[in-house]
Amino acid sequence: MPRSLILVVLASACAPDLRKTDCFDGVCGELPTEPLFSFTVKEGVVEALVDATSKTLPTYIDLDEPKELKFDEAEATNAWDLSFMRDKVRANGGGTNPTGVVEVAVLTGQSFGALTQAPASGYLKDGSEGVFNTVEGGWYFYDLGVHRLTTLDHLYVVKTSKGGFFKVKMGSYYDGNGTAARIAVTFAKLLPP
Repeated sequence: MPRSLILVVLASACAPDLRKTDCFDGVCGELPTEPLFSFTVKEGVVEALVDATSKTLPTYIDLDEPKELKFDEAEATNAWDLSFMRDKVRANGGGTNPTGVVEVAVLTGQSFGALTQAPASGYLKDGSEGVFNTVEGGWYFYDLGVHRLTTLDHLYVVKTSKGGFFKVKMGSYYDGNGTAARIAVTFAKLLPP
C-alpha cells in the first residue's frame, strides 16, 4: 500500500464524530432551543449578551428589531445583520453571504455617545474574513502571555439588511463568570448620512 494512502486512511480514522460538534455550553448534537441573546434597552441603547460559545454554528442578530434569529430562520429569511461564532463576527454580505447587503464602516477615535449620524462613506462588505476581524486590526487584541482577549476601542457603523444604520460597540468577550465567547455588544440606531 502506498505511504500517502496509509496516511489518508489513518487521518480519516481519527476524524471527530460530526454528530457531536454542534455544542453550546456542553450540550452537543442538537441545535439550541434556548435564547442565545439577552437584550436590555435603555434610552434607545441596546445592550446585548451574545452566547457565541459554539465552535461550529453561528448565532444571528437582526439589529433593526432587535431580535435573535435561530439558525434555520436566518438561513431561510436572510434577514440577519451580524453573526457571532466564538471570536468571529461576520456581517451579512460579501464573502460571508454574496446575496446579503450588510456593510460595515470602522471608526477609530470616535465615542459611542457622540456619534448620532452615520457616515456617508467608508463602508465595506466582508471578504474571506469579516470586517470586524480584519479592518484596523480587528475588534480585539489577543494576549498570548495570559491567553486572554481584550476588546479594542473601535466603533462600527452597520448598514443593515433593511437599510437602517446602527452604531455597534464590542464589549467584553467574557461574561461576569469569566466564561469565554459570551460577548457584550452595545448598539443604537443612527440617523442616515
